[in-house]
Amino acid sequence: MGSMIHLSVGRLEIDWGKNSGFTDHSPLFQPSDLTQVPYYYVDPDNPEKEGGNGYEYNIISQLQDGLSKPLGEVVERIKLLGYTLENAMKEFEYLSDINSFDVDKFSFDQLKEALLTVDVTQMSADYGDGEDFGKFFRRHLFARLGLDHIVDDPQYVQFNAGEGMENLSTYSILLLLAENPTARSLPVNWQFADVEAGGWGGRDEFVRTLDPKHRFLIVTEGSTDAGILKHALKLLKPHLADFFDFVDMAEGYPFTGTGNLFNFTKGLISISVQNNVIILYDNDAEGVSSFKRSARLRLPANMRVLKLPDLPEFASNPTRGPSGEHEADINGRAAAIECYLDTRAAPIVRWNNFNKELGVYQGELIEKQDVMHAFYDLKTVDGDYDFSKIMRVLELLIHECAAMKQGEIASEQEMLMRR
Repeated sequence: MGSMIHLSVGRLEIDWGKNSGFTDHSPLFQPSDLTQVPYYYVDPDNPEKEGGNGYEYNIISQLQDGLSKPLGEVVERIKLLGYTLENAMKEFEYLSDINSFDVDKFSFDQLKEALLTVDVTQMSADYGDGEDFGKFFRRHLFARLGLDHIVDDPQYVQFNAGEGMENLSTYSILLLLAENPTARSLPVNWQFADVEAGGWGGRDEFVRTLDPKHRFLIVTEGSTDAGILKHALKLLKPHLADFFDFVDMAEGYPFTGTGNLFNFTKGLISISVQNNVIILYDNDAEGVSSFKRSARLRLPANMRVLKLPDLPEFASNPTRGPSGEHEADINGRAAAIECYLDTRAAPIVRWNNFNKELGVYQGELIEKQDVMHAFYDLKTVDGDYDFSKIMRVLELLIHECAAMKQGEIASEQEMLMRR
C-alpha cells in the first residue's frame, strides 16, 4: 500500500499523498506546532464490518508526531500566502467548465452554504481507501445536505461535480470550511509520521521555518517602530509572526529618519529587490510628508508604502504648545507609533518643529519612554491593557501584505487556467 500522509480538519480528510508523492503543507504550520496527533488505520485483525454500503472499515487510532494548528489560525496564514475566497470561486468556475457541470444547478455559493451549515465535527472520512474531498462530496455531502433537489438528474451531477471537487485545491477547501463557526476551532492536522518512517521524507522537510519567498521585509523609520511591531506580533498574532522580517538592529538601525528611509526606498526600486517589502512611515508631519513622496515613486508589485492609520481617537487629543494646552487632531501631525500603545489616558502631545511642506507643526508624545517600557514588559495579553490601537496597525500591515500576495497568486492562477 505504501506510506500515506494526510491533511485533515478534525476527522475530515482534505488532502492525502503516498510515499514521495505529496504536497508540501509546511507553510500552514510553525515548528512549535509539532505535537502528538491522531492517526487512523484499518484494524488489521478485523478490517470490515457491515454498513450502509454493504461494508465499512473498522478504524483504530494511534497518537504519533504531527503538526497541528486550529483552522482559524491556519486560514489567516493561507491569506498571507495569497489565497482568498475569490481565488476559490474562480477555481470552482474553472473546474465546473472542464468537468461539464452546470453552475446554474450547482454553484459556488451553494457549496459555500453547504459547508457553512453542516456540522463539521460529525464529518468523518473513510480512511480505509484514502478518501479525498471529491469522494466525500459524492458519498456523503451532496445528498446529506439536501442538494439533490436542485437538479433533475442527481446521479449525473453528483458524478461531474464530484470529479470537479476532487481537484478543488486544499487551500480553497480550508478557506470555505473556515467560514463555518463549528469548524474554526477544529485542529488542522498534518499526519506525516508514516511517510517519515518509510524514508520518503526527513523530519526537516515537515517541521521547518517558513521559506523566505513567503515572508515580508518590514522597513520602518527607526528601531523603535520595528521593536514595537515585533513585540505586538509576538503578543497578538504569534501564529503569523514568522511571516515578518525586520531589518537587523544588532549593529544599530541603519535607516533612522524619514529622509533616509525615502532614499532607501528609491535604492530598493533601482536594484529591483526581489523580497516582498513594506515601507512603513509614522502618522506624524514628517512621516506623512515622506509617505506622499514615496507613494509617487514607481513601485514594483512586490513593494508597498504605508503610513500608520488615522484613528478617530486622535481627532481630539490633548496637546501642549507655546499657547498652552488645547484639544487638536494629531492624525498626520503627531501620531508616532508610541501613540498607538496604551497610554492609560489620551496621549498628551507636545508641539515642536514646523513642517513647511504640509504647513503643520510636528508633535511628539510626552513620556513616550514610559509608555514603551510598559508595553515591552507585557508577556501575555491577559489583563486590562488596551491593545485596540496597535491591533489596528497590525491589521493594516497584514491586510496590505495579503493583498500583495493575492495579486501574485491571481496572476499565477490565470496563467494556469489559460493552459
